[in-house]
Amino acid sequence: MVWLRGLTRTASLMDLKRLRYFVAVADAGGFTRAAQILHMSQPPLSRRIHELEEELQVRLLDRDARPLALTEAGKFLLDAARPILRRVEQLERSMREFTQVERPILRVAASPSAAPLALPTILRRFRAALPLANVSLLELTSPEQIKALKAGLVDVAFGRVRIDDPLIHRVVLDDEPLVAAVPLDHPLAVQSALALEDLMDGTMVLFPNDARPSFGDSLLSLLHDRGLAPREVIEVRDLHTAMTLVAAGEAFTLAPEAARHFSHPEIAFRDLSEPLSTPLILASRRGDQNPALQVFISVAEAALRQARAASDATPGARAP
Repeated sequence: MVWLRGLTRTASLMDLKRLRYFVAVADAGGFTRAAQILHMSQPPLSRRIHELEEELQVRLLDRDARPLALTEAGKFLLDAARPILRRVEQLERSMREFTQVERPILRVAASPSAAPLALPTILRRFRAALPLANVSLLELTSPEQIKALKAGLVDVAFGRVRIDDPLIHRVVLDDEPLVAAVPLDHPLAVQSALALEDLMDGTMVLFPNDARPSFGDSLLSLLHDRGLAPREVIEVRDLHTAMTLVAAGEAFTLAPEAARHFSHPEIAFRDLSEPLSTPLILASRRGDQNPALQVFISVAEAALRQARAASDATPGARAP
């Protein structure tokens, strides 16, 4: 194909900025929306794409189509451009980090079921250990965490779902007891410990609802192993939304014991008569020698050890 030969011959001469503009137009489905996203006017954006087409000696866009469509050459370039731009962005990020050795960078991800619980205390203690560290926090589900770790987008991740991957190193920091959260006026709320089978006549709210496998899936598996299933299931994005439904009297849920710290006058937290637990898992890239990461892992392990000691001394004081 002539256009493919032209593309291959001149690819080394391509301007990365023009390539980014082309991907933006393709993703936006037109020049107007792409110009808005890029914070530029439409005429210069159109000129940059035209220059790219002249440089490659091939037409990339079918401007007569409504909506705007890619030609076969455009589709080929789009597929090839995405990984190139990702690598360039990763290189730029790595170089920024290289020039900021004196200010360590750590990118932390946490799942909706782990982020609100143990993580805040661990982050505070990490900042105390490395005051100059630049820490960013991103909420991702467990499957999203694995992808982000492998892509180099985050350095460490907290989750509760066991996902095996040869490129990922996992450490189970804790096995945290599960508790039942029921509406305060629920008939079972008068009991100090609840049997799972007594809860199954109600509606169970699970979280998160946008990735598989999820923390909610692990709860259903625990129930299934015991021959149990709730009468009805509602799935929501996060723990906060789940607790809102419980407080409204719409459902019950099972949550890590540290969820007791989300105190609400309309929610009763009760132990389970059959102890169940959920793992708190720390994941990182296998072989990652980032010094800030090693400090973070040590801080996290120490925080959880202290939490376990406090739990042994004072029932209900599980969260670090």
